[in-house]
Amino acid sequence: MKRTGLLAASLVSGAACAQSGVTLYGVADVGVEYVNHVRSANGSNSVVRMQPGNQSGSRFGIRVVEDLGANWRAIARLENGTNLDTGTLANGTGSTQRLFGRSAYVGIESPYGAVTLGRQDAPIYDFAKTYDLLGVSARYSITSMDPVFAQRIDNSAKYFGQFGGLTVETSYSTGWDAGYGGEVPGAPRAGRQIGGQLGYTSGNSGVAVVYDQTQGSTVASQDWANKNLAVGATTAFGAARFVAGYRWNRSQYGGANGATMLASTQRTDMYWLQGSYNFTSAFSLTGGAFYTNNRDNAQDPWLFIALADYALSKRTDLYLTAAYARNRGGSALAVGSGNTVQPGQNQTGVLLGMRHKF
Repeated sequence: MKRTGLLAASLVSGAACAQSGVTLYGVADVGVEYVNHVRSANGSNSVVRMQPGNQSGSRFGIRVVEDLGANWRAIARLENGTNLDTGTLANGTGSTQRLFGRSAYVGIESPYGAVTLGRQDAPIYDFAKTYDLLGVSARYSITSMDPVFAQRIDNSAKYFGQFGGLTVETSYSTGWDAGYGGEVPGAPRAGRQIGGQLGYTSGNSGVAVVYDQTQGSTVASQDWANKNLAVGATTAFGAARFVAGYRWNRSQYGGANGATMLASTQRTDMYWLQGSYNFTSAFSLTGGAFYTNNRDNAQDPWLFIALADYALSKRTDLYLTAAYARNRGGSALAVGSGNTVQPGQNQTGVLLGMRHKF
C-alpha cells in the first residue's frame, strides 16, 4: 500500500490546503507480535503480545488553515498519539506525558515556505519519511537501528520550503525534549538542537542530505553533542522503488536524557538498502537490509525486514511484517521498538496487524 499520502500529511507544508478550514483526522493501528530471545530476569524467552502503532502511530489530529490572502496562510496542528492496546497516551518521555505528543505547532505559510513554532518533526525525521520505504514505523523499520530517525523536537522553530524539485528545511530548538530538561538559565547550550535538510527530486528519483545535532540536556552535559549526517537516494522503475542510504554518527553522551558522558567518543556508520514492489493497487511487498559498523569495537549488527501490505479499501489495510536481527561481537540490537535482546543473541519478530485511516 502506498504510504506517501499519509507521510506527506505530517510535513509542515500545506500547499494543498489553500482554503480556510479545520480538518479532523486520525489513524488506528494495532497488531499481535511474536518475538523470541527477549531479555528477561531469567535469561531470554519468547513472547506473544499486542502492539500498538506498528505501521503508523495511532493518532487523532486537528489541522487548521486560514487564508490570509496573496497566497499567505496561517497554519496550526494539534496531533495526539494514542496506544490503541490500552488507550493510554503515547509519545511521553521522562516524566512528561503529552496530550499532543506527535505535533503541536502554529505558523505562517507563504510562497517562500513555512515557518512554524512548537513541537514538531525534526528534519532528520522528514528525511526518513522519504528514504525509509518501511514508513519509519515504530516496530520494524530504520528506527530499529537508530531512533533519531523518528525524532520530534520540543521548543522548536522550523522552516520548510519547496521550490520546484528543491526542498530546504532547517530547525532550531532551545530544549529538544522537555521530558529531559534544557532551557536552563545560564546554560544556553543545554538541550539545544539544530538540524537541516537539502533535497532534490526529479521525476521518479530523488536525493537528499540531512544533519542533526543535539546537545546534552543538563548544565554538566551541555557541551557534549550527538551528531548525525545522513544521505539518501531513491528511484523508481514502473511498480518498483529502491532506496539507498548512509548515516554518519558521532556521540559524546549516552542515556536517553543526554546527561551521561561516554568514556570515549563513539563513531558509527550505518548503511541501508530497500526495495518495494506494488503487485496490484492493493498488494505490495517491501524489504530492507541495514548494517551498522561500530568504529570502536566489533559490535556490528545486521537487520533484515520484510513487509507485506494488503489494502481492503482506500483507508483500511492489513499487514504482515517480519524482522531478523543478527548480532555480532556482543551487540544487542533488537528487531524493533519495545523489544530487548541479550547481547550476542539473534532475534526474530513477526507481527500481524490492521490499520485504518479516517
